Amino acid sequence: MLKTVVDIGVPVLAVSAMIIVGMGLTTADFGRVVLRPRAVCVAVAGQAVLLPVLGWLLARGLGLQPVVAAGMMLVASCPSGAMANLYVHLARGDVALAVTLTAVSCLAAGITMPLALAVLPIGDLAAAGSAVPPGLLAAQLMALLVLPVLAGMGVRRLRPTIAQRYGRILLRLGVAALLILLGLVLMQESGRFASSFPQIASASGLLAVLAFGAGWATGWASGCAAGGRIAVGMAFAVRNVGIATAVAVTVLGRIEFAVFATGYFLAQAPILLLGAICLRRAASLDLYGDDIPEVAVP
Repeated sequence: MLKTVVDIGVPVLAVSAMIIVGMGLTTADFGRVVLRPRAVCVAVAGQAVLLPVLGWLLARGLGLQPVVAAGMMLVASCPSGAMANLYVHLARGDVALAVTLTAVSCLAAGITMPLALAVLPIGDLAAAGSAVPPGLLAAQLMALLVLPVLAGMGVRRLRPTIAQRYGRILLRLGVAALLILLGLVLMQESGRFASSFPQIASASGLLAVLAFGAGWATGWASGCAAGGRIAVGMAFAVRNVGIATAVAVTVLGRIEFAVFATGYFLAQAPILLLGAICLRRAASLDLYGDDIPEVAVP
């Protein structure tokens, strides 16, 4: 019974969350690619290349269990999560850039995620992924990720008052959908999560910190000011664990791969929240040496 609920509930919740993400986006969010092409293109390409390589190296270097290693690669390969925008707001970073990076990486994931998983298979993912051709995975990601985001944008365009009036409620619904999705995974895989917790916790924390560092360095290399470096760092560190979970359950048929995604969400939240508070404090003391305007969340 629980397996049936998971098999049906996970894709439904993932698609619902992506529709809500889409309802928070406008064409102007993608228009910034033209206004700031270097920052956006370097950051999106960096996510697509650096993070899967980082996940692969960590999985090998830490000697993770094959199932945990597979979960880490799924998380490292998936696009940026919308929670990055909130952390950037709290840190007084460039929220507009963060929104654009989230939007573009989500639409690009239909290509970047299958490529990363095909080039860098590891652990049990090597065997499971071989049964799913990259083209099929790309098509399924279109259905799970790209089309729902575009549908949400369509709703906002046709009924703009919905997003304007109920924006905060929709955001809470999106977070609730993600928490329910991860809760379903924990219910079915509680034993595996408990037995693998030390590995998952240490690997998740290390991945989140190193991913933020890689994003900060990428933002610096692309010429971003401090606010932009914060945005790129958070976009790197916050992964769309809902999509990682949906791919594990719906595409690969291996819910155990989603256990790491649950652990990563639980680990990244306190780390990035504390980091955002420290960055906000640094901005208030003008420790960066450049101007960081506080921007409201779109």
